[in-house]
Amino acid sequence: MILLSHCREREIEQTYLTMTTCTKIKASHLAENASKAEQLAKYVCPKCEHILTDAVQTSCGHWLCHDCADGIFKKMPKETLYCPRADCDEALTAEEGRPFFPDRFVRKEISRFVVACINRKFGCSWEGKLGELGNHLWTCEHNKTECKHCNQAFLPLEYQSHVDQCPKMTVTCPLKEYGCKETKEMTREECNTHLSSGLFNHILFVATAMTSGSLESSANLVQSSKEGDHGPEVSQAGLRRYVGTFGFLDDRAVGMKGRGSDEIVAMMQSFQATLTGLQDKVAQLEKTDCDLLDGIQANAASLDKNIFVVSKAWNIPQFSQCMDDARTGKCTSMFSPSFYSNPTSRCGYKMCLRLYILGDGIGKGTHMSLFFVLMKGEFDNILQWPFTHKVTLKLINQYGGRDVIDLLQPDPLSSSFQKPKSDMNAASGCPRFVSIDELMEGGFIVDDTIFIKVEVDMH
Repeated sequence: MILLSHCREREIEQTYLTMTTCTKIKASHLAENASKAEQLAKYVCPKCEHILTDAVQTSCGHWLCHDCADGIFKKMPKETLYCPRADCDEALTAEEGRPFFPDRFVRKEISRFVVACINRKFGCSWEGKLGELGNHLWTCEHNKTECKHCNQAFLPLEYQSHVDQCPKMTVTCPLKEYGCKETKEMTREECNTHLSSGLFNHILFVATAMTSGSLESSANLVQSSKEGDHGPEVSQAGLRRYVGTFGFLDDRAVGMKGRGSDEIVAMMQSFQATLTGLQDKVAQLEKTDCDLLDGIQANAASLDKNIFVVSKAWNIPQFSQCMDDARTGKCTSMFSPSFYSNPTSRCGYKMCLRLYILGDGIGKGTHMSLFFVLMKGEFDNILQWPFTHKVTLKLINQYGGRDVIDLLQPDPLSSSFQKPKSDMNAASGCPRFVSIDELMEGGFIVDDTIFIKVEVDMH
């Protein structure tokens, strides 16, 4: 058996609960019923000024976020390490090669703070423990992104269309490549004013570009589209920009026509013909893009039929009673409900999990052991043997911390993965899946229940 473990031998210093949200939490997000402000102040990182994330303590007794501390001390000479706080000039001592160490007590205290959702200003009324915030944010209906140009907030589907039209976004004159001397950045609103104020010169820039052949030909654009690079995307966007700019100038030029300018009238007639040609090119590119998209979607549908991952969750309630039964020898192991590798029917491999709460083999008494078991199924005669699909075993952290994960790569020579001759093959897996100490203190047991998840990659 080839076993690739990502977590079996974890360091003892792993925290009681690890905050996994990528969002730094400001003190202002605490709910009204949280601890007093002065109590919270000591849990604010002096570097990033947010609530401590994965709190560590220096040898002088001050706290920082783990990533903040790591970044600070990497830049300091090892011979002269000092506390980064402005009010502390104490030299630090390095233990085990590092001038800081994880503070489990503080991490546990912080995880119990009651906080409001960071989307409260967008209407979310959720409040709960800080350790539960990560799970909530995955499903929060009020997640919004703030536009850095106009400071308005938008839902994900609205954000991209807004950015493409935001009047406060900085742009440059679309005709600077064709003679316009204005090269500085300006807002879209200012750009429209700029185009209006220099209308006559901008029309000359456009006419010169058209007559000199500066714009890409339709043949080149279509050829790039067929080659599958990013060319057609950029070129099509460029054509749209030119068409939009010309349309703007066209409207302004109609007003000038009434003044009897023969030069403008002739120019606009030529321009209108060119504009029609450009619009036809855009239509051709859109059709080419649609054909390419249809092909991609067909390929994706074909791949979906051949690639999938089977995922099953197993919840074990009354866990304390199960531990007592294992301790007294009444029931040392248990099996999960069986399941098949085909998620839509039963014509696949039949399998289950076997759990030893107080360990088995080299993990007995110190670790919880988890094994994967192939079972005799009614379709075994038409399946490929030996079983070679990668199996991932997970113990779910119910407070949003890091899950315990082990990867099982079947050994084709092992009897555990051959075609079953009896009801079950010999179990194969992780005798030291997770230590008993980590299991009891790591946020994995909630309401006297644990959750184990298995994923089988059927690719």
